[in-house]
Amino acid sequence: MTDIKFCGLTRPEDAALAAALGARFAGVIFAGGPRQLTPARAREVLAGLRGRDVMSVGVFGGQAAAAIAEMAADAGVDGVQLAGGVSRDHLIALRQSFSGPIWAVLHTDPATSRPAGNASEWYHYGCEAVVLDAAVPGKLGGTGMTLDWAALAPAVARLRGVGRVVLAGGLRPENVQQAVQLARPDVVDVSSGVESAPGIKDPERMRAFVAAVRAGEV
Repeated sequence: MTDIKFCGLTRPEDAALAAALGARFAGVIFAGGPRQLTPARAREVLAGLRGRDVMSVGVFGGQAAAAIAEMAADAGVDGVQLAGGVSRDHLIALRQSFSGPIWAVLHTDPATSRPAGNASEWYHYGCEAVVLDAAVPGKLGGTGMTLDWAALAPAVARLRGVGRVVLAGGLRPENVQQAVQLARPDVVDVSSGVESAPGIKDPERMRAFVAAVRAGEV
């Protein structure tokens, strides 16, 4: 079964719907952009998920490890996703101050569908999952650019032998079925693809996204 992460949540009602639809992960942004929240607001948005089988994930940019750990604690998120500043030393430092799951974004060249660097090494430095997103100069994510999922499939298969693989980048109800069928990721991550405006999730698009993911599993 392909798990679903609704990311860039800014309203409690959207987080509640994500849980009701069976999403396994709910993401809030601390890495800049129109969906950025304060830790206090993130705690409010995610409050309805307490005690439910949904892991909350805070998305960070290039903040220092100590700052990430402090913000994650203030927001009450279960895990952190590093959208920038990922390095061996950074991961080791973060693991010393944060005990929850860590996901590392691997920016992938859309032209070659090859994740940057030695993708599998991040699992050995404390990451539970890697997130494959399109590399766009000057951007940490949220660009809406898709990858060549068929070309990416061999890399996903290799990485799945080591740890969890999350597929992001331009996913929406109209294309996620194909992405699941071709790449077979463990998790699909969507934000702008189910919105009516930045940070405002569209309930019908959220429902359509879930239905398309399940159709892709057949």
